[in-house]
Amino acid sequence: MTRRLAAILDADVVGFSRLMGLDESGTFATLKAHNSEIIVPSIGKHHGRVVKFVGDEALAEFASVVDAVGCAMEIQKALLQRNEALEPDRRMLWRIGIHVDDVLVEEEDIFGDGVNVAASLQALAPPGGICVSQQVNDQIRSKLDFRAIDFGNRKLRNVDRPIRVWRWTADSEQLPSATASKHKGTRPLRNRPSIAVLPFSNMSSIEEQEHFSDGFTDELIATLARCRWLLVAARNSSFSYKGRKPNAQQVAEDLGVKYVLEGSVRRAADRVRITAQLLNGTDGSLLWAERYDRTLADIFEVQDQLASEITGTIEPELGSIEFAALRGRTVLDMDAWEIYLKGLWHLYRFTLDELKTAKALFEQAIDIDPTFAQAQARLAYVHIQLGWYGPLDERAERICDAIDLAERAIISDQREPAAHLALGRALALDGATEAGLAHLRNALQLDQSFAQAHFALGQVLCYVERPAEGIEEVKEAFRLSPRDPHLWTFHNVLALANYQLGNMAEAAKAARASLRSPNATFWPAIFLAAALGRQGEMNEAREAISRLHRFRPGMTCRDARREFYFGDNPVMTEAFIDRCITDLAKAGLPG
Repeated sequence: MTRRLAAILDADVVGFSRLMGLDESGTFATLKAHNSEIIVPSIGKHHGRVVKFVGDEALAEFASVVDAVGCAMEIQKALLQRNEALEPDRRMLWRIGIHVDDVLVEEEDIFGDGVNVAASLQALAPPGGICVSQQVNDQIRSKLDFRAIDFGNRKLRNVDRPIRVWRWTADSEQLPSATASKHKGTRPLRNRPSIAVLPFSNMSSIEEQEHFSDGFTDELIATLARCRWLLVAARNSSFSYKGRKPNAQQVAEDLGVKYVLEGSVRRAADRVRITAQLLNGTDGSLLWAERYDRTLADIFEVQDQLASEITGTIEPELGSIEFAALRGRTVLDMDAWEIYLKGLWHLYRFTLDELKTAKALFEQAIDIDPTFAQAQARLAYVHIQLGWYGPLDERAERICDAIDLAERAIISDQREPAAHLALGRALALDGATEAGLAHLRNALQLDQSFAQAHFALGQVLCYVERPAEGIEEVKEAFRLSPRDPHLWTFHNVLALANYQLGNMAEAAKAARASLRSPNATFWPAIFLAAALGRQGEMNEAREAISRLHRFRPGMTCRDARREFYFGDNPVMTEAFIDRCITDLAKAGLPG
């Protein structure tokens, strides 16, 4: 047995068993054609060697990494062209993984960790795409036009260390889009909340304003329907009550919903006032009410804004109401949705013990329903928070876990915004900032009223030194969800962004607002102390350091510097971190 350095290419057909079930002889003929007409010739053309074919899997080795990646790109482009004429569910798509490492050679076969890594990378590749390791990407960066997306550190099967992964696809669709193809939806959850939106009453004296109130109701129904966890009665069902004055109990019984949303529209000249109230369908009691006044410049823009604002407020409001109904009940008594709600409550406490409790609850919900995408997404989010507030030496592993769980959630439901939120935050913390930003924007394409995604996008924009843009996203989060359980984090990102812009008074103001929230952590205390240190407000700075030490007893400047890193990855730029630590030292934080 000999040893040599090789670039290893592992290729496999996506969903081969399903294709064989549809057409056994046709699928086998296509496989043979792909192998003989595309894969083998391309490997030979790029100076590689076919090691073996096993079923629908192909293994090859190359002396050159550039040849291996060039071969993989050529294969995927040729297959993409061949598949264009076929119906989507009949296309034979391949995944390819490439790694470079020492291999053991016996006769014509190859063995070793490098082969295992290539196979695991292949399993992570998107259909029609390629995944390569960091070592491969480093070697080809200036030699090939290989426009791959950084997908962060991943824990691979039978590999004891995380491997950084880069993804590429032939058609340049680097990330799942908001209009992704048919997805496997999650199984209905028995106690998911449901709501009917009654037609908003036109209270104007102007008869022709009826179209505005109906249009607003339509927009509100559509916007609420983007909340994946909320069952919304269809428009035709709701509008069957137009012109009538039914009570909430009757509507709830007729349409099988738990909640009823109703309201009115009153217009005078260029002003409009909309009132909305949420009612309990069981007893008709008032749960929430709000009034919105706007100037009418663009009717459609006002409809969009108000619909998203009401939706953004109702989402956390309903979550709180649903959780309140669970008090006094044990987990043994609950279904997956109810356990998930309980997990959310603990997650939003943001302490290490509460996060561990949330983790256990989300895992229980997933055990009951393995297709529960929201629980998978929030479990990923918990791992991110455990990275922030748990032992620093666990951070790199936590991010790997978060990425895996978020991707699993997206596989369960590609249109689940919370899954893209979790993946976006995890990738950004792992150094794959552009991929992270793309997933956060995808979350907002799926649900524009998702305040936590606006906050997260604002935070990552600060990571890449775009604080002015970050402030705009956080302002949108405040507008959409003024009572959000993440409210302290909204203020905290405002503090960070203003600190970056040099607006120390505004940074200190936002940090103080953040610290007034009962679930705030040590971060706003860091930014408050740094802002005051920069301003030379020494008395207040010392108080801020004392508050910081209540969160993190004995914290030093060296400790504070480490908080800005996830593994080897600095979350902010090194220049920003140096500036912040200098200001903390001025505020009186020990070295």
